Amino acid sequence: MITLLANRPAAAYAAQIEQFGQLAGLWNTHITYYPPDGSPASHATGAWEFGYALDGRAVIDVWQVPGRDTLAGAPRAADQECGLCVRIWDPGLQLWRFTFHGTAHGHLIHMYARQIDDEIVMEQAEGDDLVRWIFSGIRRESFHWRSQRSTGGGAHWRLEQRVRAERAGAAAAAGDLDQQ
Repeated sequence: MITLLANRPAAAYAAQIEQFGQLAGLWNTHITYYPPDGSPASHATGAWEFGYALDGRAVIDVWQVPGRDTLAGAPRAADQECGLCVRIWDPGLQLWRFTFHGTAHGHLIHMYARQIDDEIVMEQAEGDDLVRWIFSGIRRESFHWRSQRSTGGGAHWRLEQRVRAERAGAAAAAGDLDQQ
């Protein structure tokens, strides 16, 4: 499997690959779930690991909730997941093709992604709903991620999930913890 992982982005599209490649490494996550019925939010912790793959032409990640030490190999509850994401830059479309494989519950999600200002926005239609996953506030030692859903064609968005990620083994930058 030596050809699966890579040490750096492919030279031909290095700038584009770095949009997600800047996240390479292991992150500790603090997750907040917002139920659609307005009941109180719930919280969890996990791990998120990113790396270059496929000769530097893709960025993959593994998402685990809870983290890798908590439930290694054990069955997962509805709010727990272990999944693999594959992101491949499409030079013809000038955007990312994204696939998430959730191994705990069999989820399969396809999205397109692009950089919009200082955020990376991934989008898909899910039935009559629109779904967005957004990376924001990306810094060397931290980033934020959120999931939003619109049932009204994009006129109004409801926050479903928020993640605050801190690079494993590194102290968070001052003020970063308060930006939730």
